[in-house]
Amino acid sequence: MRELPVEFIDSVRSLLGGEIDAFLAALGSEPPVSVRLNGKSASVLPPSGDGGGSGAARPSWRRVPWCPDGYYLPERPQFTLDPLFHAGAYYVQEASSMFLWQVLEQHAAPDWLVLDMCAAPGGKSTLINSFLSDSGFLVCNEFVPQRANILAENISKWGRGNTLVTNNAPAHFEQYGGLFDAVVVDAPCSGEGMFRKDDGAIAEWSPANVEKCVVRQREILSSAWDALKPGGLLVYSTCTYNRMENEENVRWLIGQMDAELLDVVVEAAWGVMRSDNGYRFMPHRTCGEGLFMAAVRKPGERGCGRQFRLPKRLPEKEEGLLRWLVAVDYTTLLHKDIFYAVPKDYYPMLLSMVQCLNVLQCGVPLAVRKGKDFVPQQGLALSGLLAEGAFPVCALDYRQSITYLRAETLSLPDVPHGFILMTYRGCPLGFVKSVGNRCNNLYPSAWRIRMNPTDFTPFSIL
Repeated sequence: MRELPVEFIDSVRSLLGGEIDAFLAALGSEPPVSVRLNGKSASVLPPSGDGGGSGAARPSWRRVPWCPDGYYLPERPQFTLDPLFHAGAYYVQEASSMFLWQVLEQHAAPDWLVLDMCAAPGGKSTLINSFLSDSGFLVCNEFVPQRANILAENISKWGRGNTLVTNNAPAHFEQYGGLFDAVVVDAPCSGEGMFRKDDGAIAEWSPANVEKCVVRQREILSSAWDALKPGGLLVYSTCTYNRMENEENVRWLIGQMDAELLDVVVEAAWGVMRSDNGYRFMPHRTCGEGLFMAAVRKPGERGCGRQFRLPKRLPEKEEGLLRWLVAVDYTTLLHKDIFYAVPKDYYPMLLSMVQCLNVLQCGVPLAVRKGKDFVPQQGLALSGLLAEGAFPVCALDYRQSITYLRAETLSLPDVPHGFILMTYRGCPLGFVKSVGNRCNNLYPSAWRIRMNPTDFTPFSIL
């Protein structure tokens, strides 16, 4: 690890006092590795042996105590070579950030409409997805286009249908004033909590950059506050340590916006530090990276949702495509040549958003029309709503799965003509189209594995 800036050490010393040496020693240690399991597939079970799940015993796995689906791994494997990682069976997420589960469980409801304002790469969005019921809905947004595409990929892999992915500036959501029951702001920050993993974060750090981050964070928080309905929940977090970007911003919300600071119940064994305006994860106290998180409530009573009028001219529909889903309360929405399946209750809102925002993905991507045919989309293959028997299935072995995920040609002589769903250990990976003596691989080229493995010994963390 690069040498830490003196100004950074001095600012942390003011927080920790006599604990500074333990903190600095923790920054020089190996960071923990953690994953969060996805419940969309019953064929992939969490490990037992630690009081959780009913799968094969994995005594070396330990639970993340503040998140029911989170687990620590004993070491970092090569996730890229695990087909179940690409199938969305789990998400590799830093354990501290899973604390969002506690905030939602204690202060939110599963049927809420939630906005994740700075969502890439998707860890907190997929966690929110897991918390929400089918009656809830998540809008996840990322301002940086390249990161927004990564967000859309990870949302597709997580496989929930009640999600919209957008690529907009936070200020664009001010037009939806008072709409959201909860807004999550995992703000761009100076990244001090990533020093243990990223020497680049150390090189880029400076007191001047911290001050710039504060200005940007307050701009984002102002937009988030406008989008939040009265009585709604705002969750603010950073992966940095200094008080300017953390407690001072929460104090600004309380003073300028009349926000009400909310208490989150934590267990002493977790090692979480309570500060005057939030909760801190410090690497010498908790098994995780640096994180600050606070929850506040907007004044007022949380009333009914905003009503959206349907336009006179509606997009083309193809309700017959819904036969591929198990859901019965969905309808179709055509956006940028892709037919999506979206929840009926949110259809008017989504029509407004695809017209007013830069929408990358909406609900379940079903198909693109090609002549008289409909080409099924990758997001459909990975959706937890995909109906059993909707497509012929071809179960791949490990070598075939890696070949498929590299977007290479597969030789599958015994499959029928048409679109075939590729699976590995019962988990869908994507589609091919069988055309006689060959199969066209439909795996998205932007997602493909670029690593060229030399060992095809079957591997998965699950």
